[in-house]
Amino acid sequence: MPVNPVNPLSKNGRRRASGASAAGELPAHAATVVVGGGLAGLELATALAENGARDVLLLESGPGDDLVHIHRSLPQDRATEAVFAPENDPWFHRPWESDSAHYTGISGLRRRLGGRSLYWHGVVLPLEDWALSAPWWPSDVVADLTKSWRGGPSLYESVGDDLRKWSSPAPGSPERAGAFGGHDFRPLPRACRYLSDGRWEAYTPLARWPRADEVPRPPVGVRVRCDTEVLGVHVRDGAARGVLVRDSGGARALVTADAVVLSAGTVESTRLAVQALSGHGALPEPRLGGLADHIVQGFVVRLPARATAAGRVPGPGSYYVPADPVSRSYLRLDVRETEPGELLLDVRVTGEQLPNVDSAVECVPATELPWRTRIRAALLPQDHELVAAQREMLRGFWRRLAEELELPFTPMEFTAYGDPSRDNTQVLPSRTRSQAVGVPETWTSLLGTEDHEGGSLPLGQVLTSRQEFTDLPGLYAAGPVVFPRLGAANPSLTTLALSRRLAAILAGAE
Repeated sequence: MPVNPVNPLSKNGRRRASGASAAGELPAHAATVVVGGGLAGLELATALAENGARDVLLLESGPGDDLVHIHRSLPQDRATEAVFAPENDPWFHRPWESDSAHYTGISGLRRRLGGRSLYWHGVVLPLEDWALSAPWWPSDVVADLTKSWRGGPSLYESVGDDLRKWSSPAPGSPERAGAFGGHDFRPLPRACRYLSDGRWEAYTPLARWPRADEVPRPPVGVRVRCDTEVLGVHVRDGAARGVLVRDSGGARALVTADAVVLSAGTVESTRLAVQALSGHGALPEPRLGGLADHIVQGFVVRLPARATAAGRVPGPGSYYVPADPVSRSYLRLDVRETEPGELLLDVRVTGEQLPNVDSAVECVPATELPWRTRIRAALLPQDHELVAAQREMLRGFWRRLAEELELPFTPMEFTAYGDPSRDNTQVLPSRTRSQAVGVPETWTSLLGTEDHEGGSLPLGQVLTSRQEFTDLPGLYAAGPVVFPRLGAANPSLTTLALSRRLAAILAGAE
């Protein structure tokens, strides 16, 4: 079993890297302050260094002691429990309230250096053309993503190529799945490395950091400060000039900066933006709408050995059917071996929740920072139609599947969308092990629990196409929060691409 390395940057760590910011060494100024050390913030800081930036400060609210992906450090069942039973994860934290069951449960932050990049499954799908279409996304951003960037390949091409070079295929993974249940499945593209003991890890920008004693060290030009919470953006003379921070001991300090980038997760980045814009007089009320997540539903079913013996079921792995502009959803199939000769099918449909002004991050103004944050989740009529269409897609797939595998057909029933008693924790191993063979168990994800939330600081509206706030120069944002429209695809490939694009802009290398 791999040993979890101690990060030299945390005040709780036993070692420190030379030249890195540790507790007690917070600088008074940095050219660029990056708020949040998750997938977007780490990719941005790393790309800034690669573009020649030499004064980057990355601030992370959690510790930096453990930089190993959970599927590398834990057996599969325990890693799944860490995601879907966050009470077992010491780094889970939810700093907001919700007016409904949505954005509760497993919805929250993973406050540690690496953030969600140490939890995700590495799915790298580009946003669909229909989601990137006008008038939603700025045309120059779309061109950089899909056509050409800086005179070379597009960002999707270049980032995708880098991820493929970093990845290694799962042992015995098929090149294609073929027809199954009436659909032509393809292998799901994932940025993962598989280890000799059967464990795996998904890409994290930490993989590009130099190493000493097997521990990732910040690249030249990047300082990292862990256990440091950003309370607010410092605004002076109509521009962002730095951040107000608080360490784990409660001490507060001001760090000035030429540029501040919010990459603390969608809700926290939006909270910081609401505080700054409200203080600047740029918001009529302390809220920002447009908050969206993917609408995800599915079922799990255990297949008996006789149904798998005929070789009609794809081998263990992950597969998908691309989304189209009508369904706005893609179909995913995960096949896992549970007992010798027995397979578990995890079938899900991931679709797009449309932007909605009534789905919002709201704050309660106060003299002390941070402001209390509340989530209001709302669905448009088109979203309710998508929920119904997804269920019909799943029912049709199960009906066809039962015919192909000669299984008794058990009708599939769903409860009301948003029912917390039938959420995505149904996929926990402790539940699927006790599930009746051949009987599908349905589930729906509550909004906010897919870790795909975004859209509340959209490009071309709240932000310019350079990811800078229209009403507050010097303040930028990164991550899915900047997506004007989510599409159906997982957001990580686009997040990485836009972080590299923003790094080039900030470093003057675009």
